[in-house]
Amino acid sequence: MYQDKQDNREIIVSTSIAAIHWNGNWAFACDFYKNDLTDARIPGEQCGGRCAATSGCTHFTWTTYNGGTCWMKHGHARKENAFSTGDRSMVCGVVEQRSTDRAMYGVHTTRHGATEHGACALPASDYAVVNPVALGNIESLKNLKFRPELCGHVLNVDCGHGSLDIIVTNSNLGGGLDLYGSTWDKLTNHKPPGITSCKRNIGLLNTNGRIVVKATIDGRSGVHHGDNSYYAFTHGPIYDYKKVIFAFEDGGTHSVFLRDCVKQRNQQTWR
Repeated sequence: MYQDKQDNREIIVSTSIAAIHWNGNWAFACDFYKNDLTDARIPGEQCGGRCAATSGCTHFTWTTYNGGTCWMKHGHARKENAFSTGDRSMVCGVVEQRSTDRAMYGVHTTRHGATEHGACALPASDYAVVNPVALGNIESLKNLKFRPELCGHVLNVDCGHGSLDIIVTNSNLGGGLDLYGSTWDKLTNHKPPGITSCKRNIGLLNTNGRIVVKATIDGRSGVHHGDNSYYAFTHGPIYDYKKVIFAFEDGGTHSVFLRDCVKQRNQQTWR
């Protein structure tokens, strides 16, 4: 309500603004001013998802224009910034701000050359995972530390050669971003990794009661970590033609070639 007193006259102007009834992060009969980013001719029920998957899109409006158009918008916007249109054929909404939306810098990144399957249960039949990443849990990741609910979320990563939307498909506990080969090449423009060594955990099981006390490759001893029977080798590269020599408590040895391992997903076993 607005009052203005001039020459002893009182002018009263009242306005009535229709309430917007929100269904979570979207509502009917509403719109946002300006800040158009891009648009797409898609059904209304797909507009919010398209916005969430579009880099820079923070809010959206869908109208029946041209058979159905999703108007994706950028910039900071909240539900309070929407205005009522009275047209219930229109839909507007905001992309809920997630912890993954905050920018971070200086995150340790490694290149993972393995096959690009992961631990997250993603509906592969519904969409293609083209830029996968394994998310770690080191302190520099802060709010992006891996947790199961981040599986399937899209991160925007820039390594200095242009940004890329990548999808979380696995965990890299104990590390930072673990980029699979194809994702690494796109983000770094095929830059070679700074660290070329890797870790292999190797153990000899079912030894008919003989206790393994040592494992060596090229005269270098593996390091025994934790409550398991494996020895970690961190020098590299370790090629498949290398021989592993296991030493037993009774003084005997047994040797195997890495190439004789049978690969089963992320584990290998000897016949």
